[in-house]
Amino acid sequence: MNPLHKIMNPESIAIVGASNNVMKMGTIQCLNLIGSGYPGPIFPVHPSEKEVLGKKAYPSIDALPQVPDIAVLVVPTLLVPDMLRQFGELGTKHAVIVSAGFSETGEGGEELQQEIVRIAGEYGIRFLGPNCVGILNTAYPLNLTVFPPCDRGGGLGVASQSGTFITQNLTWLHRNGIVLGKGMSVGNEANIDIVDCLDYFGEDEETKAIGLYIEGIRRASAFLETARRISRKKPIVAQYVGGTIAGARSGSSHTGAIAGPSFIYEGLFAQAGIIVVDTIEEVFRTAFALASQPPLRGKRIAVVTNSGGPGTAAADTLNRVGLDVPEFSEATKTAIRPFIAGHASARNPVDVTFDLDMPKLARNIPEVLFKDEEIDGVIAHGIMDSGFFDVILPIARKVLSLGDDIPITLPKTDLEPLIGMPRRYGKPLLVSSFFGSEDRCIRTFHERGVPVFDSPEKAAKAMAAFYSHLRIRNRKEGVSPAAPQPPPAEALNLLQGPLDEYRAKRIFAAYGIPVTREILVRTLPEAVEAAGTIGYPVVLKGCSPEILHKTEQGMVFLDLKNEDEMVRAFRTLRGRNGEIPVLVAEMLRGDREFMAGMTSAPGFPPCILFGLGGVFAEVLRDHQVRLAPLSVEDAFEMMDSLQSRKLLTAYRGMKAVNRESLASLLAALGRLALDFPAIREMDLNPILIVDGEPRVVDGLIGL
Repeated sequence: MNPLHKIMNPESIAIVGASNNVMKMGTIQCLNLIGSGYPGPIFPVHPSEKEVLGKKAYPSIDALPQVPDIAVLVVPTLLVPDMLRQFGELGTKHAVIVSAGFSETGEGGEELQQEIVRIAGEYGIRFLGPNCVGILNTAYPLNLTVFPPCDRGGGLGVASQSGTFITQNLTWLHRNGIVLGKGMSVGNEANIDIVDCLDYFGEDEETKAIGLYIEGIRRASAFLETARRISRKKPIVAQYVGGTIAGARSGSSHTGAIAGPSFIYEGLFAQAGIIVVDTIEEVFRTAFALASQPPLRGKRIAVVTNSGGPGTAAADTLNRVGLDVPEFSEATKTAIRPFIAGHASARNPVDVTFDLDMPKLARNIPEVLFKDEEIDGVIAHGIMDSGFFDVILPIARKVLSLGDDIPITLPKTDLEPLIGMPRRYGKPLLVSSFFGSEDRCIRTFHERGVPVFDSPEKAAKAMAAFYSHLRIRNRKEGVSPAAPQPPPAEALNLLQGPLDEYRAKRIFAAYGIPVTREILVRTLPEAVEAAGTIGYPVVLKGCSPEILHKTEQGMVFLDLKNEDEMVRAFRTLRGRNGEIPVLVAEMLRGDREFMAGMTSAPGFPPCILFGLGGVFAEVLRDHQVRLAPLSVEDAFEMMDSLQSRKLLTAYRGMKAVNRESLASLLAALGRLALDFPAIREMDLNPILIVDGEPRVVDGLIGL
């Protein structure tokens, strides 16, 4: 069983490091634990205090009256190993180690971290941390962080490699109507990591959507497998911050995270079905919206607003992120018109213009839109009451000379019908408003779990996340990559020596990757014979493992139409480069160029790249990355995610590319990389498309 089930729902807790000094971190955490209403016994351990925060304290770990479910350590770094051992001897199987000063500090801290990992293994202890800030389960209730939560329950679960994002932001969450149900600070991930957190949230019935803050992933393959399984059922929203030099440096000193290039993480997240956002605000707002509203069933969105500008901004953003804002049917427009002015639009967006008759905006029109079978989701902007009147009334009293003693009855908008529509019709509702909790309507939305965004564009981008999860849910299950087979004997033999282009392409061919027909020669007579065997026109290339960029060094001669041209090219090549071996290859004429390759990153399986090829590959950088092993569906998704994907279709008289052949090529590249871990990189560029079929023209393998 995942150890987090017990850690998030312990029946008893011992905390070492709490005292009666409320300026100490351990004391604050114990204070929040007690204040959260945690129902189980709490055992403070303190060498001199008889009581800690009104709880009986115990002078040592071995003096505890029972074996606690979890131990919380907020003590100086050097005390952690011995205390963890004492809890192990007592029989405790779970811990939260808040103390810092481990791998994030360098070599000495890394050794200390390995010591506590070894002790935990000896006693069968699973722990969060070190260098974390605790956990939060508002429904239980349980709070081991340094901030008290303002709300309880909710279907949002967040795992963070920064403790701040499950503690210091709790008041901000409350102000914005976002309820954090469960939160975990994973710290250095010495024992329990973000993969374990994902697995727990996937199993937890209370968690409806998952948010992640990631500085680096240590178990990329396990992360991919776990996230891919969960994301089909529950949306996962993540922010990754380790892809820049500054982000990687900060993450390393912060939690000892292993960062990597952004393009590799982007490929991992796409393959795993994770919705990637740019900011931590988007993680919480988007994941909370996904947790609290029904899923989308299509991409058709209706917008209703009290002003044309916000409606247009929402509609424009929806289109930009791939959603439709269709014009309503005549029946729907007819149903809307009684509730809007004659000059107002009923087309979509619906603009009621400035109208303080809120039932139109908050009940009548939304009811029409939710009932419409041609609409899948609704964005409403501008619903308000007290926020507006609180601003206007003081001016009205002054201008009209109305004293404060003269009562003015103001209308209150009944929001209950609107709040119930998403569940009744099975469609999400997102609200946009320039008012915050000072407005009674917004407070009501917050209290009832309706997501509110402070701009129409943010609401539209959040709706795009609903559509992303729809596509993730509808993904083909895919055929798992074939079970590992022994590497081809030819590939084993060829990998024993230096890898020039000829040997590299023979290895590719051994894995079923289509390459050009070619013959390696060392003399002019051999070249003449080879060209005759292949058939003109041919290509000559210098072939040496030391030379990677042959074209720039004048070592490639194309489209040699006859023996005379070939002989001249051979002599020129040898004149420039001495007795270098020469590759005689068929001259292919393709109508498009792509590229494939493999790169590696610490802690990751081989990363397979595919994209636009030829001389523009490095300039346009239109490529996708997925982790090996690749399924055919992974390869198809790589193709479909390219900006230049239209070039794979029948285009301007060119045949459509054989996607199955291309997918097989990419899958084979992944198998090759997994079979030979010594391979550092591979480059297949260009891959020419000849009559719709891919053929590798040039390739290299680096060990």
